This record gives sequence, structure tokens and C-alpha cells, in this order.
Amino acid sequence: MSTRTKLGIIVLFALVTLIVLNEINLTFLEPHYPYKQGLITTADEYSYFSAAEQLLKTGEWNVNSTGEKAYIRTPGYGFIYFVALALGGTHAFVVLKCIQLLLFAGSIVLFFRLARLFTDEKLSLIATAIYALLPCFSGFTYYTLSESVLPFFVLAWIYSLLVRTEKNQWLMLLFSTAALVIIRPQLIVFPLIMLGYYAVKREKAVFALLLGLLPFLAWQVRTMTIIGEWPGLHPIYSTNNNSLYRPPHQEMTDVFHIWEYRGDVFHGNMGLLSGDTTQRAREKVLQTVPKGYRKDLEPVLQEFQQFRWRQQSYAGKALHGYLPGEERLIQNIRQVREKLRAEHRIDNLILTPLKSFKQLIGTSMMNLYVFQAPYKQTWVVLGLKAISFGLILLGLLSGIWVLIRSNDPRLKLLALALFASIFYLSFFQRMNEERYLYPYLPVLLLFVVVYSSHLGKFTFKKK
Repeated sequence: MSTRTKLGIIVLFALVTLIVLNEINLTFLEPHYPYKQGLITTADEYSYFSAAEQLLKTGEWNVNSTGEKAYIRTPGYGFIYFVALALGGTHAFVVLKCIQLLLFAGSIVLFFRLARLFTDEKLSLIATAIYALLPCFSGFTYYTLSESVLPFFVLAWIYSLLVRTEKNQWLMLLFSTAALVIIRPQLIVFPLIMLGYYAVKREKAVFALLLGLLPFLAWQVRTMTIIGEWPGLHPIYSTNNNSLYRPPHQEMTDVFHIWEYRGDVFHGNMGLLSGDTTQRAREKVLQTVPKGYRKDLEPVLQEFQQFRWRQQSYAGKALHGYLPGEERLIQNIRQVREKLRAEHRIDNLILTPLKSFKQLIGTSMMNLYVFQAPYKQTWVVLGLKAISFGLILLGLLSGIWVLIRSNDPRLKLLALALFASIFYLSFFQRMNEERYLYPYLPVLLLFVVVYSSHLGKFTFKKK
């Protein structure tokens, strides 16, 4: 049996398994989570999809509401939905699901080709089967999130970076860089690190990387022109948003970052303060806060409550600039933040980032609902979770080995970019969702392949 046939069987079996598992998962979701035409609905999809719908109707990338969320979020995943909408019309989500399934199938092929660069056919097929069949590597394929397509684009970028035999390698690197960053701007650290390397080496790849970054840079210029400021890599805040996501919420995020690493706790607290102006609501929030912070925090919690209550009078209106009293609230929150940072340096600089890191990597990434409730305690699910967590941990350890011992500078820099990204998530972003680790999982498994290949050669030499 040829290698192509074996790989084809893995891809086909993986797709069947993925579809069956996720369709079963959907039957358990209803009515817990809404879904459309077989894709699980998420809170982020409005800013992705509404703009695409407006583009098809009016020719303008805009969101049909107050605020400018669609202007400031990069349009990568939204454009994929636009293609599905243009092709599928009222069945756009069916088309989108097919696209996401095809991209996952493509990621399997890419993973095999990458693994084959470092080891023999047998180990490459085994590693590819693990990637294709373990649910932790495909858990977001049925979600309306950019994570549903990121494994393909991450692997496509690495493939175009490492493979020198392809006829159009530089063109592949250009397009894969553009797609990667316009879909998930936080992944810009990967091409930026490689850009520095190729600039020092004076290789042609530097031009492909630079051209690949142009669409993202053009989008940033467009956004700055519209809203008058740089939105950052995580663009959800604007003085034009008539929602919770205005500057006071951003400032409160920075305050809670000092001690809080659980995003669900923080967002629950902000939601409670936004809908209830009573002291009882503040006390409930303060119960989630360490005692040493409560006295200084309570006054700004009350101010935030009052601001959110006043904001209700602007419901349905387009906003431009700060609301009355908003700038004063921002200044008060900042003063409290600086005071608490000075008094709790150990929490801010060491303990909270460590807790965030622990939460980020302490997951099996078995995110489907069917693994969380109906079959949570079955031996099959427990075994899969243990294997998945073990692979993630092994991937991190292998990444450290690659960073220190690999002879390929591109692999070293790939590992450096990976750990720089994890450091950013743990130290700066802190309140992460488990899905933020998902785009890095194929890279971690690839590092396992690289280390396993080295270990096999070392063992062979010893014999």
C-alpha cells in the first residue's frame, strides 16, 4: 500500500470520526447552546459575520449597529464566512462547516508532510494519525470561531517556512503569512521573529514575510483612520462602542489583572455590576477578590456601576467619544490600579502570571460538551483526557529541547515564538480561555515528532 493511500485512509477515517462525534455532540447541546445548521454559535460571531453580510448587501465592510466593532476586528475569519455566504446564501453555515472540515483535512496532510521532514514514514503516519484522531486537535472545527480554521493556517505557514523544494515556496510563504496574521493578529510574533532571522541572513524569505504582513498593516492604518487611534492586537474596546466594551471596562480589566487569572470570574463580575447598582452586587463581586484589595477597590466598583446605569440612557444610539463622567472614572480606576500594583508587586509580577500559565497549560483541550457532562466520568473519556494532557505537556518539554538543542535555527526560532506567545498570554493577557492554546497544539505535537526522531537516532547509535 502506497504512502498516499495510507494517508488518504487516515484523512477519510478522521473526517468520518470527527463528523460522527460532533453530530452526536450537537444532540446533547440543545437547548444548552444554540447552533445554526450544524455549527455551534459563539459570542464572537456577530463581529465576524455581520460585517460580511453587510459587505454582500452594501459593498461596505461594516456592522449594522451602533459602534464600530467590525471596523476594528481583523477580517480574516469574517472573509471566510463571506465566501460561504456568497456560495451558500441561506445555507451559508452548511458551506462554512464544509470549508472548516476541508481545512482540517488539509491540516492533516500538512502535518504529515512536516513530520516527514524529520522522521521516517512509519513514525510520521503514527504521529499524523494521533493528530487526526485525537479530539483535542479538532475540538473547535464545529464552532463559529477563528480557532476552527487556525490549525490549517498555522501548519501551512510552518510548511512554507521549512520546505525549500517547492517551486513557489516564497509565494506560499507570502500568502500563508498574510492569512495567519489577518485571522489571528496575536500570531504575528511567528513571522516577526523569522523576519529578523532572515534579515540578518539576507535571504529572499524576508521579502515574502514583509509582503505577507502588508495586508495586516493596511488594515491597521484603515482602522486608525476610522477611529482615530490604534486599536491594539486585541481590538474590542472603542469610545464609539455602545456596549460594555468601552474604556472603563478596559481599565477594570487592568485592575483585575493584578490578582485575577480566571476570565469567567472577571466577566461574571462585570456583568453583575452592569445590571445591578446595589451594594449587595458589589459585595458579591468583592467576595471573589482577595481581602487585601477590597477596601481600595470598592469605590471604583460603585462608580463603575453608576456609569453603566447612566449608559443605559444612550441605548440604541450611536456614540462618538467619551460619555459624561467617563474620563473621570477612567482616571480614578487608574489611580487605584497603580496603588494596588505598588502594594502587591509579587502578585502582579509573579504569582498571577504563574497561575495564568498553570491554567492555560493545565487542560486536556477536550472541549466538546459530550466530554464535559454526559460521558465525563467514563473510562474512555478519562483516558483520552489523560493522553491529550500528556501530549501537551510532552510537547512543551520537547519544545524546550528544540529551543536548546536543535541544530536547525528555524526550528529554534519556531520554539522561541511559541514560548514567547505563551508568555504573552500568561503575563500580559492573563485571563485566558482554554481555546487560546488551541492554535499552538499542532506545533507542540510537531516538536514531539522532532524530539522522538532525535531520540530514535540516539538509541540506534548507542546500539
